[in-house]
Formats: sequence, structure tokens, C-alpha cells
Amino acid sequence: MNSLYLLLIAALVLFSWVGSAYALPLPDGGILPNLLSGEGVRWLVRHSIDNISAAPFVEVLLVLIAVGALRSSGLLDAMIHRERYTARRDRYALRTALVVLVIGVCLVLVSIAPGGNLLGVTGHIAGGPFSTGWLFLLTLVVSLPSIVYGWMSGHCRGEREVFAGLASEVVSYAGYFVTLVVASQLVAIMQYVRLFELCRASYAVQRVVVACIYAVPLIVLFITKNFIHDTSSIE
Repeated sequence: MNSLYLLLIAALVLFSWVGSAYALPLPDGGILPNLLSGEGVRWLVRHSIDNISAAPFVEVLLVLIAVGALRSSGLLDAMIHRERYTARRDRYALRTALVVLVIGVCLVLVSIAPGGNLLGVTGHIAGGPFSTGWLFLLTLVVSLPSIVYGWMSGHCRGEREVFAGLASEVVSYAGYFVTLVVASQLVAIMQYVRLFELCRASYAVQRVVVACIYAVPLIVLFITKNFIHDTSSIE
């Protein structure tokens, strides 16, 4: 996917150069900007960090931490294959972890119920702390019972193993974060050359396309790691 995205970036740079040379008009009456011009190069360098910051790094990181907690602790496997866990310690650990999970879910639900302290000033979820921090809360709600299960069942015997488990999926998918850097520049260049406007794409279509650019490489990597066991196709 990195190679494909780099080819698309090169194609867009060439398109902007040719389109600018032939004064390709934009819907608002302007001329297609040239990324190879002095102004285009200055824009790319000036906004390179901002472009990367716009990519969903934090969101992906939190999801991977939650998945890592579930897998490394053994809680995910225990919930799926409960019949395998016949030892008394495992059963007790699973029950305790599920109780912690239910308590966490209940606390979140109470906080977003009418009068809850995670609602906005208008009393609604929109604009409140929950609307921006829900993924962090989800990571906590999933990670805490996983840690409890891992500790009680003996899968995680110390602080070092707990944190190694939380980071396990982050390490496994480290290559995807490089893909996010490339994808962020591709998205920014598409917006700079006004590609969506030239294609008369609606705002909804733009959001879907951008989401796919970020999500598809992660989905492909997940499939190759879990079903094909060959990560070479993501490079």
C-alpha cells in the first residue's frame, strides 16, 4: 500500500504540473495549483507536520492498546472459548474480569445519562467530554478487566508483562504508522490540488474516500497477519 500511495502522490504532482501549465480551471474560476512551483513546495514543507497530525494516529493507537490488552491477557480467548477454561482459577478470573467490565460499562452509561458529568453544557452528548473522549474511555473499559484477568489467571505475572501486553499489538502493527504518514500526505495533496472539487464530489463522498485511504491498509494488514500470515503485501 505504501508503494501505491507513493505512486498516487507522484501522479497527483504530475497532474498538478500539467494542469497548471495548461491553465486547467477550477470550479471557482481559479487555476489548478502546481505542487512543483515555489509556492507549492513551500506549502508542502510548511504543512507537512500538520498533514501528519490530521491522520488518525491517536485513534489507531488506542484501539491497538485495547486489542493488545484483550489478546495478551488471554481474556479474549477465554470469552470466546469458555469451555476450554476448566481450572478454578481461570473461571474465577473470568468472572471477576466480566464484573469489572460490567461496572466500567455502567459507569460510562451513568455519566452520559441525563444529568451525567460527561454531557455538554446543553445536556446532550454532542459537544460534551464524552463526544471527544469516548475512545479513550472505551480503551480503559476494555483494558482494565483484561489486566485483572491476566493477573488473576497468571498470564501476566508482573508490571513489565502487563505493559508489554498493552504494547504488543502496537509493536505488531508498527509498519502501519509509517503508512499513515504517507497516507496523510496523499490526502493533503488531494485537497491542495482541489481534486474533490474537480470531480464534483460531495462532502460525504470526500469523507468516505479519506476514511478508506486511512482504513484500507490497516484492514489489509489485519487480514494478512491473522489469515494469510504474510505481511509483505502491505509494504
